[in-house]
Amino acid sequence: MEHLIKHIAAHFQTDASVLKLEPIQHGTRQRHNVCLLRLRTENYLLKQHDITTPVVAAGYTPLQIEAAVLSLLHGNGCHVPRLIWQSEHHHALLLEWCGDSTLDALAQHNEKSRQHLTGLLQTILRELCQIETCFTIHATQLVPYIFRFNARTTLRDLLESGKKVVGYLSHLSDNSMSTAQTEILMNAWNGFANRLQNAPMTLGSLDNNARNIVIRGAVPFFIDFASIGWNWQEMRLVQLFNSIGAFLASSSETGSFVSLLDRELVNTYAEWVSTHRETCSPTEVAARVDSHHLLFYLSVIDQLLRAVAEPEATENRMLHEAWGDAQRRFQSALTHIIDTNLSDDIHTNQMREIIADFSA
Repeated sequence: MEHLIKHIAAHFQTDASVLKLEPIQHGTRQRHNVCLLRLRTENYLLKQHDITTPVVAAGYTPLQIEAAVLSLLHGNGCHVPRLIWQSEHHHALLLEWCGDSTLDALAQHNEKSRQHLTGLLQTILRELCQIETCFTIHATQLVPYIFRFNARTTLRDLLESGKKVVGYLSHLSDNSMSTAQTEILMNAWNGFANRLQNAPMTLGSLDNNARNIVIRGAVPFFIDFASIGWNWQEMRLVQLFNSIGAFLASSSETGSFVSLLDRELVNTYAEWVSTHRETCSPTEVAARVDSHHLLFYLSVIDQLLRAVAEPEATENRMLHEAWGDAQRRFQSALTHIIDTNLSDDIHTNQMREIIADFSA
């Protein structure tokens, strides 16, 4: 990104020699399209988009989408990076520096002392709700930037693969399911799937993971808004509050998946939804979150099974490199399916209990 220095120097009306670029690590990997830019005592994030062609029907590029969304959110008081400078010609953005620690990294280092993150997680949840509100209020303004993302097809595919994973787990068991157990499982799965498919969607980011929440001091900032579209907010919540811990950089990290959701957080979210978005009960909203959480880890197991079955496939080699020991990851995901109980929903808990019986 050295070729951008002179342009940024011109923006700041300073000499290019006082600007210094430094790499940013993603675990053991160096990020290729972002870096830290230092201007004397000030830090900034320099980002260059890889995709340079329009990605929505209105003709906007990812840079134009991200610049517009960040400006809107920041202008409405949301905790996102402030846009300092942009070059559509070079597909580059200069953003406020929001810190070098992510929620993903904090979770990996603090799994055994989750209570230290409790206040921060509540703050992140409140900020997520504020961002949702901003997207809702300004939905008409954001229409030209919306991706044609088919959330329903994606969910249908996740449910199909998740159902296959449940079948695989049953085959691993020494005890085959009785007819009564099979009927309970099928009824539970149908109730579980119908709940997720019939829930309303909201407008928001389509790139949600714990690395996209950056922490500066005690203040969280949401980053990466190059793609927005309609999806289930409960799915976003689960994606953001689960640490994958890819490309781990040190032995002090857990090397497994870390769920940061608990009943207190889920109930706080559910109460907010019932007050500000929908007329349904908080119990129903909590059940959605719980269901998405279980489906998230069924999807994780599906990815692991595919990677083990075809280890030489490019995407599977990348997954092995990113996640490390497949058996350890499998056990971690299975533990979250069985032990992370986020609601009193009968369907989700019946599936959880049956899967636990498979694994006993």
